Amino acid sequence: MKQLLIVDKREYLILNEDLTIAQTSALVTKYAEFSEQVSINQDIRLGFPEFVGLEDTLTNLLEKEESNFVLQSITRHSEDNSSLYFDIDIKNISGQLIVFFEDVTELMTLKQSLLQQVNEAELLLSSLKRFEECTNKIIASMGEILIIVTHSGKIERINKAARKLFGYSYSELLDRPISQLIVNQDFEHRQLYDAYNNSNESVQKIELTCQNKQREEIEIEFNFSIVPTEIKGLFKCIYLGRNITERKRLEEEMSKALEKEKELRKLKSRFVSMASHEFRNPLSSIMICTDLLLHRERDISEEEYDFYLNLIKSSANNMQSLLEDILVLSKAESTKSAFNPNWLDLEEFCSQIIKELEIIYQGRKINFTKVGSSLEIYGDKKLLRHILTNLLGNGIKYSSQEESVDLKLAYSEAEELITLEVCDRGIGIPTEVQKHLFESFYRGNNVGDIPGTGLGLSIVKKAVDLHGGTITLESEIGVGTKMTVILPKNSNF
Repeated sequence: MKQLLIVDKREYLILNEDLTIAQTSALVTKYAEFSEQVSINQDIRLGFPEFVGLEDTLTNLLEKEESNFVLQSITRHSEDNSSLYFDIDIKNISGQLIVFFEDVTELMTLKQSLLQQVNEAELLLSSLKRFEECTNKIIASMGEILIIVTHSGKIERINKAARKLFGYSYSELLDRPISQLIVNQDFEHRQLYDAYNNSNESVQKIELTCQNKQREEIEIEFNFSIVPTEIKGLFKCIYLGRNITERKRLEEEMSKALEKEKELRKLKSRFVSMASHEFRNPLSSIMICTDLLLHRERDISEEEYDFYLNLIKSSANNMQSLLEDILVLSKAESTKSAFNPNWLDLEEFCSQIIKELEIIYQGRKINFTKVGSSLEIYGDKKLLRHILTNLLGNGIKYSSQEESVDLKLAYSEAEELITLEVCDRGIGIPTEVQKHLFESFYRGNNVGDIPGTGLGLSIVKKAVDLHGGTITLESEIGVGTKMTVILPKNSNF
């Protein structure tokens, strides 16, 4: 028992069966009401009035009907107005009653202080509640969108204007990540939070593409800021925004209009440049030849006479070809009504085009191969002619006299797609200009003095688009170019 009392370290009294003191610890008298009455063989009730009326309880403890008995928060007041608070714990250990005393003055003082703080907090809370009610009314009447989220990005509050805009109820958004409302792939709330903390700005403006419950996209301009919480170093994030969808739509339309105007100016400039070049030469030839034939300033041989007439005819044909290209392109760009499809045998059609081109480009060879059956297509004959004559003509024009051009026609029954593949072994197209080749009046920077208007591939692209197809190219300088056109078998869409 002695070892137990040493380990316990509390002040104590050991009582006899008649409630007289058998043994005491050194400092137990500080807990007594009458310290002079606390001594060996003295009745404990003389020094500790709290034991009066506990006789039956102590008897039960001695008879082991109870294990222990505790008296809590007993108070002693001294002359200097200080107070001592302690607990009494009575136990039966080895048939003896042992009374332990534990000083709880510090704990009781803390409880009293806390109680006072609770009362003060209740007054403050009442004031805050009135303030919160006022704030809630202001937030509810706001026309702007308000979303309050935690530092981790979970929605903690969303006002009426935001719920109306997004079409969600409060419960559908509470504790959900704010990213649920935002479409932008690069949006990261935590990155925004960290960036704000590292900046000196009080408010950060961001434009985000959001999505409502009906999956409609909404453009919103947010003012992002943070406010401190009761936890030091932890903040709540405020997203205060307004719907700018209509404004962005108008800006986009204006941007497209400006871009279109810019493109038209570039197109006009290119056209003027091309026209001045492509028309000047044949016109000059026609005027010189005509002048010579009309004035006959010198004797002209029959051979020279025929040469001048052929030159006039050739120059006129070049101008007519250019005008036809411009008209075709203009019609293709103006409306889809230029698309007049009918069923035709594409194999037979390709063979006819090849014969015509081999007559025009005498001595040149076009190799024609086909893969698959059912090579019929529902397409516009005029547009298909433009596709084939331009691609094959380019292949011939930009290849040496000795080289042939390949045309491969294939049909995929599973996908119902027809592939036209034109492959030459010519000068090739520089990589940096390939993306511009389908623009009107654009020509590669390595064509030299090979004649051309820069309209052929633009016409091909429009014709392919009208058929609902695609066109791609592969090219290597000095090796050649492969143009691949894929068209649906039935272009009636």
